[in-house]
Amino acid sequence: MLCGACCAGDSELVVQNDNGSKIAMTPMVAAMSAGPGDERFVMTLKGVDALKTLDLDLSDNKCVIFANCDGAVAEWNKHSLTQVFPFDRIIEINGQPCVATDLVEKSKSEDVGTVNLTIEKPQKRLLYLQKPGRLGMDLTYTKTRKGSVKPWITSISEGLVAQWNTNMPELSVGPHDRIITVNGSGGTPSDLVQLLSSSEETLQLEVLHYNI
Repeated sequence: MLCGACCAGDSELVVQNDNGSKIAMTPMVAAMSAGPGDERFVMTLKGVDALKTLDLDLSDNKCVIFANCDGAVAEWNKHSLTQVFPFDRIIEINGQPCVATDLVEKSKSEDVGTVNLTIEKPQKRLLYLQKPGRLGMDLTYTKTRKGSVKPWITSISEGLVAQWNTNMPELSVGPHDRIITVNGSGGTPSDLVQLLSSSEETLQLEVLHYNI
């Protein structure tokens, strides 16, 4: 689950003039932000066995998120007012920063009592980008059976997304953020990457932003 199949490049849109020069247009100034983006709480699991029941997306080593709410999460949600949802991020395990590789090793260890997971909810942002121009955004995802639930941003270079970030710094996006829908359509990671290459003049991106 930790290996990556990079799809960078498929996500870049480039429009050229007849003389071969690239065109870039400033994105429309419009966005939506939902949630504080820094809401955190601690979920306590009864040992490593409960940890093993979690269905996690481990494709981004620095941003471990819930793929769904089965197993121990379902039990937690039955009895807690603070609910865990898909795409919530585990930022700490027993007070230490959580990365995918450490979490895998922890799940292989002997049961040592309770496991405390500090969870942070993402911030939803809507970006409106007006073509022509290139996105200037690289995405990646894993293609294994239990791979990425959605593609995530690996880097941003010159282009429409960088212009958006400059114009709307409080609603900017960056590496580790997840692309959820493109022009209102969801689907698999490969579906979303394909939608980014559409001929639509306006691209509306729904993105989940993480504080990394």
